[in-house]
Amino acid sequence: MASGLRFVLGLVAGLSVALTLSACGEHMPGDATGAKVLRNLLEKNGVDAKLVSFKKVQGREVKRENIDAYELMYEAEIQFPEGFEAKCADERARGKCAFLGLDDDRTFAKSEVHTSEGTLHFVKSEKGWMAEDSNAY
Repeated sequence: MASGLRFVLGLVAGLSVALTLSACGEHMPGDATGAKVLRNLLEKNGVDAKLVSFKKVQGREVKRENIDAYELMYEAEIQFPEGFEAKCADERARGKCAFLGLDDDRTFAKSEVHTSEGTLHFVKSEKGWMAEDSNAY
């Protein structure tokens, strides 16, 4: 019985060390970072909106040649306090419509909440993860 207890305690100690070491690895962008980036991007693109909720639903590392990148897939609820007219049908570059998850023109009523899905992109730099809002995290 005592040897079984020692085995279990050894296993628990080993798992604790492994978890501690894995936590010391590189920090990947998460919910708080994603929410800040999305707020900045909406503001930068002239979208008067309030981010009601933000949740990272998936993330993946992308490695190409000498570039380490990270894609953060998210779901967000965005409220338009004064309403908003999104002209998205002709948007060619990655802009406000991409961050709102829209492909077509749409008008939002005052205080309407829109559920959006999208992807934020990050590139690893000396300062941390450089996001699309041109800030390092």
